[in-house]
Amino acid sequence: MKLSKKLVSVLFIAMTTASLAACGGSAPSSAAPVSPEQATASQQVAEAFPSFQGKDFDGNEVDESLFRENEATLLNFWFNGCSACVNEMPALESFNAKLREKGAELIGVNVEATNDNEAALTAAKEILSKQGVSYRNIYLNGGQDALNYLEKIFSFPTTILIDKNGNIIGQPIVGSIENEKRMEQILKAVDELKNGGEVNTVISGDTAKESADDKMTALLAKENDIFSSHKTLWDRLFAKIQKDKAVQSMDTPYDEFLKTQLEEAKDDFTEEELKTLREDLKKVSEIEQQLQALNKKD
Repeated sequence: MKLSKKLVSVLFIAMTTASLAACGGSAPSSAAPVSPEQATASQQVAEAFPSFQGKDFDGNEVDESLFRENEATLLNFWFNGCSACVNEMPALESFNAKLREKGAELIGVNVEATNDNEAALTAAKEILSKQGVSYRNIYLNGGQDALNYLEKIFSFPTTILIDKNGNIIGQPIVGSIENEKRMEQILKAVDELKNGGEVNTVISGDTAKESADDKMTALLAKENDIFSSHKTLWDRLFAKIQKDKAVQSMDTPYDEFLKTQLEEAKDDFTEEELKTLREDLKKVSEIEQQLQALNKKD
């Protein structure tokens, strides 16, 4: 897996001294693929989208109160390097006009501009301008639970439907929503919300993709377990990773990037600590090879 697919999570770790998959991976871990019957039943227990703070692309502060402005809100998570995200934007622009007629709204959430990343924000604005996008876009810079939610999204674009009370409706929609069938399902679900009844419409996702995403989720969890097993040592290494150096290495495989960082910082570790980290890296490399194989199938 290329570094660009995991850069955001790495920087989160570095900044907090504690994988962003480019158009691949899985939706939030709580959103495993389910049958239509399970999806409908799951709506009986409302799950609120986590409280957050952020800004829109005009610099205005936003938070979860924005959900109260609409009968329903569609959050579309994307990042600058995701071609599938960018390619669907013209269709989303037209779709948002239909949503607005029903008192609903589509809002883009750029995960790369998180925590006021000015370079990413500038690039994102340029993308929106080129794609002719006028619908609202935001980024988050506060609310740890919400930031954790973003970190668990491994597939882009991912879209979720939220009611005016801030509750997530149904399951996250993995993949593009620009096809006509999926848009019709979303509009029907919005109508059901407006009428005050239970939402029975199941919005279909890309089930074949979700199956592959489950495998990637398991591998990423296994990789995270490796880092967690020697957390103190990895925290020390992650804390030394500079953002600009990481960005410059975005085409480098993730495990190779970490090996390079470890070699540059080896004087800060004992021989025993280096042995432990290198053994961990061997395991990470094996997982990365499996992740790369899955990515080639996408």
